[in-house]
Amino acid sequence: MGNTSVDETHGKELTLTVDDRGRVTLPKDVREQLGIESNDELPATLVGSVLEVNPKPSSKLELATAGRDDWTHTTPTDAGETLFGPIDK
Repeated sequence: MGNTSVDETHGKELTLTVDDRGRVTLPKDVREQLGIESNDELPATLVGSVLEVNPKPSSKLELATAGRDDWTHTTPTDAGETLFGPIDK
């Protein structure tokens, strides 16, 4: 299994190991975070010596708006009201 560290400018840094057949295993927490499942195809781009992997958003990942059917009557103050009670105008 690879080592991980956090680089504040680029996020999580991973060290992955390539096996004798050229396979790389993504750590479970990364697969879960990105919604990657067995047999998913991951688009990748090779630019010079950088391999960039760009998984498509999984249908299993919830959007920030999930469960919010009506945004018509909302304002940015809704969050404040939720935390601090009604705001007097």
